[in-house]
Parts: sequence; C-alpha cells; structure tokens
Amino acid sequence: MKLHLFNPQNDLALADGNANYCAPPSASKIAYDLASLPIWFADTNDYVLLPDKIHIDHYNSYSRIINLPKIFNSNINDIGKCVPWGWSPQIKKRLRTMGFEELQLISDTTIDKLRQLSNRRTSIKILQELSNEGIDLPQLPQYITKLDEVGEYVCSMPLSVIKAPWSGSGKGIAWGLGRKEIPVEHFAKGIIRKQGGVICEKFLNKIVDFAMEFFLTEGKIYFKGYSLFNSVKGVYSGNILASDNAIEDFLSEYIQKAELLNLKEKMILTLENLFSDFNYAGYLGVDMMIYKDENDSHKLNPCVELNLRMNMGAASRILFDKYIGNNKTGIYKIDYFKQQGKALAEHNINTKKYPLILNNGKIESGYLSLSPVIEETQYMAYIIIDKNQNSLSSLYNR
Repeated sequence: MKLHLFNPQNDLALADGNANYCAPPSASKIAYDLASLPIWFADTNDYVLLPDKIHIDHYNSYSRIINLPKIFNSNINDIGKCVPWGWSPQIKKRLRTMGFEELQLISDTTIDKLRQLSNRRTSIKILQELSNEGIDLPQLPQYITKLDEVGEYVCSMPLSVIKAPWSGSGKGIAWGLGRKEIPVEHFAKGIIRKQGGVICEKFLNKIVDFAMEFFLTEGKIYFKGYSLFNSVKGVYSGNILASDNAIEDFLSEYIQKAELLNLKEKMILTLENLFSDFNYAGYLGVDMMIYKDENDSHKLNPCVELNLRMNMGAASRILFDKYIGNNKTGIYKIDYFKQQGKALAEHNINTKKYPLILNNGKIESGYLSLSPVIEETQYMAYIIIDKNQNSLSSLYNR
C-alpha cells in the first residue's frame, strides 16, 4: 500500500534544498486547504494523509457514494511506500519524523538526482535532443551565469522571459521588455547569486497551454494522457476535463495530429535516455505550448517545462478517467479568494447552480468540491461537469 499526501510547496523546498526548509504562509495555506486532493487520484487500495476532522468529514461525505482510497490511520506498518506530491529533503525529513523507515521512502541520492533533473536547464537538454530527432523548435533558451549577459539578452529582442532554475509554479519569473530595467536586473542578480544562473527565453505568443503526462518506472516511460490547461503569466488556474481523443482533436485545430503523435513518440525516447540511470518511480509532466510566430502561423513549443513530480494535469487526467465518462467534458479549477468567506459563498452558489448527479459511482453532471470549503478557506479545488456538454473550444479560458 502507498501513502499519498499533498505538499505543493515542494518546488520551493526543492529550490531551497535544505531539509529544514520552512514554507511561506501562502504555500502552507494552499497545502492545508487542498490537502484532500489525493483522495481523487490515489489508487482505491492506497491511503491518503488528511490533516484534521474538517478534511475527514469532507472525505466521509463522498466515500459513501464514490469508491475512494482509505484514510491513513497512523499505522505505519500498513504502508509500503510514501508517495508525496513531490520529493525534497524537507518532505523526507517530515516523513522520517512521523516514524517512516528508509525502505518506505526514497534515498538521499535519488532526491539529489531528482533536484538536479528538476533544474529548468533540463528543459534545454530535452529541446536539444528533440531537435536532433528532427522536431521543429522555437529559438532555444539559454542558461546564463553573468549579469551583463542577461542584460544583453534582454536588449536583443522586444520581449523575453527570465526564469530561475528552480522555483514554484508562477514564481521565479521576470519579463524582459527589450531594455535594461532595474527590477529585472535585481531579479537576475539575486537568482544568479543563489542558484548560479538564469534561464533566458524568447517570449512566445501563446495560444494554447497543454502537456503530455507520463509515468516513469524502472527506466521506462509510459504515456498517461494529455493535459489541456490554463495559466496566466505562468500561474496555473485549471484544466479542461475531456478524453484524450477529444483533446487531440482540439489540438489538431492548430497543428497536424501527425506532428503531435510524432512528438509523443520522440518525447518518450528522449525521456528514457534522460532517465536511463535514474532509480525513481512516479509521474512527470512535460508542459508544451502552441504559439503564433511572426508570420501568424501556429507553431509548437514541445518543452516549456519539465515537472518531475505529481502535477495538476496528471491529477485531473486520473480523476477524469476514474470518475467521469469519456463522452463528458468539464472544468477542473483551482481558485484563490483573498477575502475569507468568498470561497464559501462561491461554493454555495455552485452547489445550487450545478447539482451533482452520479450514476454507478461516475459523475454524470454537476459541481464537485475536491476539498472542504469553510469560512476560512481561501483556495478551492473543484470540478464542474455541465450537462450541456460544452465543446472544448468554449471551455478553454473559461
């Protein structure tokens, strides 16, 4: 049996690299509010770690009508492996403090290797390998270690993106506007001092965000489905819930399906070469992008970022395949409400507007809150399956 737990602050912990890392309050808040997420993607024979009665009550409200995994009851001997959202020295120390043994965790050597591969420089390696395999690419990103060279890069094009090698979702990113600016210079200087360099990329006119989700085990890569998602300035906001075939058809409105299938095949080979000596099992996602070039043609960026952990795209893909029929479409959303009480008000509106209808443990239509919502809740995770069966084009950017 595996134990699942939600630790979305792991990217920040991995960037820090210290086992004693302490997450900022905002990261700890999303970790608490959405702690129930693993009940929707964990195998039904596995266990999920929930923090308190609020989350357990939420679980119990659905476990009577939907086949869910088990709640961890503190019996460490029931667990063969721990499977957090992501691995870092910090989460390993936390699990050891809870009493788990080394055999139930992953080794320090594997975590060190995972941290190296989670560096955004790995995306450049993937792009280079894909280029060698004949995949058409945008201008390759550059890893730059000198501040004056960052300034030269920013001034060389109208728009650019500067990224920290390690950072959380939507964090560690600055935007170059074709000229030297003090905020961008300070950002790059600080990241170079802490992490050794920055990734500099040409800004692309994004049309569609999507990803390919994979599972790695014993050096083999297995395709697990597509993720069609929305993000604003690098911050994830939600996924489209639809079958893989429906997503392929949607993407084929912009690029040839043959190009997409060829990329999938080449990506599997590239990732297997990259992870050939990596003793690790788990999900990983490769974020991709369809963009418009200077000639107003649709082009494919086959690797914007590698997420070497469980991710929202993989979670939504599993949830759809387990609990929603292939002929359905809907949305999977993560919303943030600064003011307390707003999330609860939204939850109550959705509950009335989209009554949940189930059929043999499958969701026919309606609103399903994936985590408990109370007065203090600020982060909501939920799905809405509209009985009108909206097209993917109408759902995207909803």
